Amino acid sequence: MMKDFKMKNQILISTYIVVLAFLLLNINSVLKILGQSLSVFKPFIIGIAIAFLINIPMKCFEKRLITPLLKKSRLKNSKIFARILSLLLTLIILFVLISSFVNFVIPQLVKSTSSLVSGVPQYIDTLQSYATNYFSHIKLSDSMHTNILSGMEKLSNFVVKFANYFISNILGITFSITSAITNFLIGFIIAIYILLSKEKLLIQCKKVTYAFLSEKNANRAIDVSHLVCHKFSRFIAGQCTDGVILGTLCFIGMSIFKMPYALLVSTLIAIADLIPIFGTFIGTAIAAFIIFMVKPITALYFIIMIVVIQQIEGNLVYPFVVGNSIGLSSFWILVPIFVGSSTFGVLGIIIGVPLFSVIYTLASGYINKRLEDKNIHF
Repeated sequence: MMKDFKMKNQILISTYIVVLAFLLLNINSVLKILGQSLSVFKPFIIGIAIAFLINIPMKCFEKRLITPLLKKSRLKNSKIFARILSLLLTLIILFVLISSFVNFVIPQLVKSTSSLVSGVPQYIDTLQSYATNYFSHIKLSDSMHTNILSGMEKLSNFVVKFANYFISNILGITFSITSAITNFLIGFIIAIYILLSKEKLLIQCKKVTYAFLSEKNANRAIDVSHLVCHKFSRFIAGQCTDGVILGTLCFIGMSIFKMPYALLVSTLIAIADLIPIFGTFIGTAIAAFIIFMVKPITALYFIIMIVVIQQIEGNLVYPFVVGNSIGLSSFWILVPIFVGSSTFGVLGIIIGVPLFSVIYTLASGYINKRLEDKNIHF
């Protein structure tokens, strides 16, 4: 009997290893099929993501503002009223922010982008003449001079082709944006239903968990889910706040020094800052290149300004606003950045960092427990 049991275990383990090896060897095909399957549920996935994001400020309003006020009024069903009022307050604030963004920021971004794209040939000619005048004062061999000019010409041709491709594919881009907006609106409606019945849905999930798992494993699963929510919410809130502050400081600095495309560049810096460690460097490099095409010497001043802003923001603002929100050192943050970027791109980086933080926390707890059991202390 024992031999049969061991044989079954060996067969199960062998089958598991074979299936896992097959999936890893065909990871691209598996991800493609998985992506096609998930596209059907895209509105629901978007809805869950929106609900998670909205829940961060809504929970804060409900706990610190609405609930204390309703307790003083002694209303019946105060919890339901607190949830509805907190959700309404959050949606009103989001509506004001989005409306301001649409009415003031987007027109300026469209204007700046159109001006940048239409002026690319002129910027390239300016750069070529600038490079020609610069290298004419430097003693270079004829072959080196020819190679530099040839490289500049290839770069200009590539940029012009990219600009023409962007303009010629406006219709396809518009269709993609329309589809994304439709999925977002459906997901937004789903998110409202999720937030209004959050406790009920959580109870249903707990029932399923305890029904199919032992009490010990179910408790462990609940603890892990709480840890995941905690890490993701702190990471997203911290990075978004830090990005807004950095983008605002960048816009103020560029406006004071009258640098070109202040709003476009500041928005780019704020969005890029969502990527830990490398985001600001990537955003700065792209922004400096955009400014360099218009005013080459101004790009150098821009880089100096960004370095100063990063030092101020990193030493004075970041520790108080974000702090150690994910509990990882700079070295361990590199692991999910490289793995996530190679698997799912930018989205993989943003999701990978808090996810790796969860794995790191669980692994640290397990290792520390093993060391305590062995009475080993470091």
